Amino acid sequence: MYKFIITIDLKPGTRDQILARAPAVQAATRAEEGCVFYDFYTCTDDTDRLVFVEGWADKAAHEFHMEQPHTKDFIAFHEQFHKRLVFETIREA
Repeated sequence: MYKFIITIDLKPGTRDQILARAPAVQAATRAEEGCVFYDFYTCTDDTDRLVFVEGWADKAAHEFHMEQPHTKDFIAFHEQFHKRLVFETIREA
């Protein structure tokens, strides 16, 4: 399985704009073949930090996801609010 954690530090006051769009993207993503899980969280100690946790059956499923219009549109939308983004691949030991 391919697992990822994406941490986004946001410009202050922009979180709610992203969270308003996130549920529709989450639903579309979860409907994709090969999506094992796709969740997002607001950090309790920093409300301007979002964490997305994704799991994919394989690399091909994740690559397909990255080419979907809803994925590209959501990324393009929220990039304007980033102070910092960290994309981590999680490998099972």
